[in-house]
Amino acid sequence: MAKRRLVSLPVVLNYVNGKFKYYFGMFKQNLHLKFRLANLVSGLLPEFASGAIRAKLYRVAGFKNVEADAFIIGNLQLTSGQASFYQNLIIGSGAVIGDHVTINLDAEVRLGKNVSLGPLVIIYTGTHQIGPGSNRRVGQLLAKSVKIEDGCWIGLAAIILPGVTVGRGSIVAAGAVVTQDVAPNSFVEGNPAKLIQSLPWGNR
Repeated sequence: MAKRRLVSLPVVLNYVNGKFKYYFGMFKQNLHLKFRLANLVSGLLPEFASGAIRAKLYRVAGFKNVEADAFIIGNLQLTSGQASFYQNLIIGSGAVIGDHVTINLDAEVRLGKNVSLGPLVIIYTGTHQIGPGSNRRVGQLLAKSVKIEDGCWIGLAAIILPGVTVGRGSIVAAGAVVTQDVAPNSFVEGNPAKLIQSLPWGNR
């Protein structure tokens, strides 16, 4: 009968201490107290009524690249453990963002002027490389920036995946899953999103 190998108490304590430090560090990076406080304050008001002040509160919290005149109807769900969390969100002048919108900020997300995001839109920048069958998700975080250019309209519950650029003046239909770049002045829909028609460009 094989003898059971006992692990010494100092080795176990060292392992536990290392894990504690690792997960506590991750916890601190994901806490984002200033952002949570901004959501708490603006959440005391009716969502639509607080839309005009939410961008200003986010700027005070540290999101200096959010234009003060952006209209953000509901509290944003912003996720990331990256140190650049507050720098990675860029929202242009005149943007309108619906409620229950989720944006992952592992890499930069840039919303141009007059961009409109419908409710429940999800924008993600973080992913991982595909590994072997025993561990499909392996390796370090792979972060790819997302850009939605001027004048775009992203419909209800659309999903924008890492690395995508949606060209200016484009429309992404409700529920679409955008896996690759969208040319300017395009209307796309479906999963994966495909071109339905090209749109005229003009300024009002």
